[in-house]
Amino acid sequence: MIKKTLGYLGILATPSTKYHPFPEKPFYAYLCQAGIRIGLPVYVFLPTQINFVTRTVIGYQYTKQKKWIKRRFPFPTFVYDRLSNRKKYETQIRKLKNDPSITFLGHVLGDKLKNHNLLIQHAGLAAYMPETELVTSLQVIKNMLDKYDAVVIKPMRNSLGIGVMKITSKQGSHRVEGRDFKNKIFYRKFSNRTALLLWLRNQFSVKMIAQPYLELSTPEGIPFDIRVLVQKNGQGEWVETGRAIRAGVVNGLTSNLCGGGKAHSCKPFLNKYFTEEQLQKIYSDIEYIVKELPPFLESKHGRLVELGIDIGVDRGGKVWLIEVNSKPGRASFRRIENSTYYRDVRLNPLRYTHYLAQLRKGR
Repeated sequence: MIKKTLGYLGILATPSTKYHPFPEKPFYAYLCQAGIRIGLPVYVFLPTQINFVTRTVIGYQYTKQKKWIKRRFPFPTFVYDRLSNRKKYETQIRKLKNDPSITFLGHVLGDKLKNHNLLIQHAGLAAYMPETELVTSLQVIKNMLDKYDAVVIKPMRNSLGIGVMKITSKQGSHRVEGRDFKNKIFYRKFSNRTALLLWLRNQFSVKMIAQPYLELSTPEGIPFDIRVLVQKNGQGEWVETGRAIRAGVVNGLTSNLCGGGKAHSCKPFLNKYFTEEQLQKIYSDIEYIVKELPPFLESKHGRLVELGIDIGVDRGGKVWLIEVNSKPGRASFRRIENSTYYRDVRLNPLRYTHYLAQLRKGR
């Protein structure tokens, strides 16, 4: 029998026509079934199906019979926010957050530049972060090309490597390569820097940031990064629950799995490319970032529940803090080490919810 005294956990999901009615169904189904076992019912709801007058939502719940059912639920007590396209649903998000009876597990981070500007306030973390500039004009890119052999530009809000481009302009070689906004790999050459910059001018349909290009790839030209997942556990404490290498395609620019990349266990992969001395420094730097970043970012931003920390290592063994994501994916951890991490990386949001529920009841 389900104890409903702890309230409901509502997963705020992204409406989708491709994965109707929402993506990430296996993950959400797992949380629904686990919630039944601990007396904390879980349902999924969309921002388009909230009734603020009756304080109800149309929700989807995965049952013991392994079927999704759709019905009306009372407002959630807790919200696990997995919503993308946030600008489109600003009104609904604001109303939910302003409701004193609802607790959000965490508040989603802002864009890449905002996160960068928060993190560089920590002197220790700032040492791992590349120079980052908002592209307000072509002059920003031109100035950076004068300083560095190559520059990377990224959309401030896009993820999955979409729209990321590497710009090279030196010694008679002027080219742009990367992924377009349809996630297709492209490569273009230009006769001179002026022609390159003129072409770029037409690509800025969204706000972009510029950074120096870092050689975050193997000697064979395989781009890779280290995805570290940190989450709040059942005691409300930050813990690292997973660490995986994401390696892209040869001579590619990004390491995202959706772009053809593969997941690898961390130590065997790095052992092939770095000395024992380099490895000790790499792991020491990662441990420092993992220890310092979550509480510091939370102190500046507000409550967080989990973070995907993307760490790069250049060919000299220097560690770079590339990006932080408050709605991290979990696919990497399903594909390595016989899914050893996978149970925890899926269950921890529910464990943290249970912790918050006990706090509400004064236990």
